[in-house]
Amino acid sequence: MRYYEMIFILHPNIPEEELSVVTDKVTAVIDRNKGEVIKLDSWGKKRCAHTIKKCNKGYFFLLYFMADPTVLQELDKTLRYNEKVLRYQTVITEKDKIEALKKEKENKEKEVAEPLPAAEPASAEE
Repeated sequence: MRYYEMIFILHPNIPEEELSVVTDKVTAVIDRNKGEVIKLDSWGKKRCAHTIKKCNKGYFFLLYFMADPTVLQELDKTLRYNEKVLRYQTVITEKDKIEALKKEKENKEKEVAEPLPAAEPASAEE
């Protein structure tokens, strides 16, 4: 398996409810092909550096994942023919970067799983 970083920009006129539909399709392609999504960051609606398909703004997403190289062809088909996607790019990233993100994710899951100790009620001394 290789480690990848993908950034994709979605059309600015998409309702926010539909953004999760597109991101779910992308993560489903990775999961279906025995890959692993490490982290999906939503950067929100931002101004583009230049006009892309007559749009000056777009919703930016950054995705870190592990997968076989064959998954890239499937992702390409999914994103290329989706009218909601303005632009996307996938690059191979360093293993250290992905491992650090995995550790961060595991630490957050541990924090959620471990309940916080109950605070002792303050005693009123009069």
